[in-house]
Amino acid sequence: GMVVQVEYPCFASGEPRRLAAKTVGGVASALRQRLAGVVARPLDVDALMRRTKRLRVNGRVLNVAWDVDHPVHDDGGEAVLGVCEHDPAEPGTVMISLNGEVLQDQPELLRSTAVHELGHAVFDMPAALTAGSARAFRSGLKAPAKDAPIDWREWRADEFMGAFLAPKRQLARAFAREASALGATIRWNVVDEIPTPCIAAKEVGGSEIDAIACALAEEFGVSESFMGVRFRKYRLVC
Repeated sequence: GMVVQVEYPCFASGEPRRLAAKTVGGVASALRQRLAGVVARPLDVDALMRRTKRLRVNGRVLNVAWDVDHPVHDDGGEAVLGVCEHDPAEPGTVMISLNGEVLQDQPELLRSTAVHELGHAVFDMPAALTAGSARAFRSGLKAPAKDAPIDWREWRADEFMGAFLAPKRQLARAFAREASALGATIRWNVVDEIPTPCIAAKEVGGSEIDAIACALAEEFGVSESFMGVRFRKYRLVC
């Protein structure tokens, strides 16, 4: 099968260096383009699982075994959305299990969970495979406590997921199209070398921004709250 190449700055151990959101987003959008092309459309999770069975990350090969047919629990027996794990008894292999029972009727959540776990495979598993050490990441059904300290591995997997499901170039273009259809005044800025449209929240109403988020959430196959986060991160609404 095909081997998908991924590169980013890392240490000899395989651990990533401290990567800025922009770098993580760049890795994600480049990978998205290689796997699913440049057209803005909802991600096909079956195709994603088929095409990511073999990754070569910074020269290290990872065999990814996807499973969506079984319930997934944490060590305490609580149901979780997904898990990405490496068991030293299976060298070279990363298991990604998605909780089909919970996710089958929630396509947006299935997409975001699958890509979040793929982010852990890309950034957190090369070092575990190299060292032959057990490592597991679980996506809970509940959000972490508001005052919990930032977990950089989770932050990175989330940044990867956001930029993979709604890559900045495609989203900027689609956002400009929807905003001009509403007659909103668009200012253009160049952010990280990408021409970025921006509309002022105080000039258009919140309902118009919601309308844009709603249209684009459908186009990219994500939730409206997910889209709202992208608008802020990419500075499309100022």
